[in-house]
Amino acid sequence: MDKATIFFHGLFPDHVKPGKQDVIQTCKILFDAEFESNFHSHLLAGLDALMEKDGSLTFEVHHELPFECPGFAQAAVRYYQQVMGPQSALISPSGPKGPNTDQTVYRVQWKVSLEAHQTSK
Repeated sequence: MDKATIFFHGLFPDHVKPGKQDVIQTCKILFDAEFESNFHSHLLAGLDALMEKDGSLTFEVHHELPFECPGFAQAAVRYYQQVMGPQSALISPSGPKGPNTDQTVYRVQWKVSLEAHQTSK
């Protein structure tokens, strides 16, 4: 199987939509992708962090790529956890009270190589 290179650039927290009580965080992830000498820039993925009834956290990743990349969703979740997690080295531009999610954009560069193949036609 061939490899695709994904270049994650930024995470944009978004408002949680009304009526989605199980969603605790929703955001957009900006990335570029390179596969078979084709470069695709300014792509967006949506990520919803969901609270399950048992209290566990799960994720839904919504994306469209011009090729098949089974590991993309897992890589997007890892990127989100790196940016937003307790190990994050980010400094909030909103001051000591924490980030203002309405105005905060996290610009964190991360590159990953994933298995990929052409989309079946």
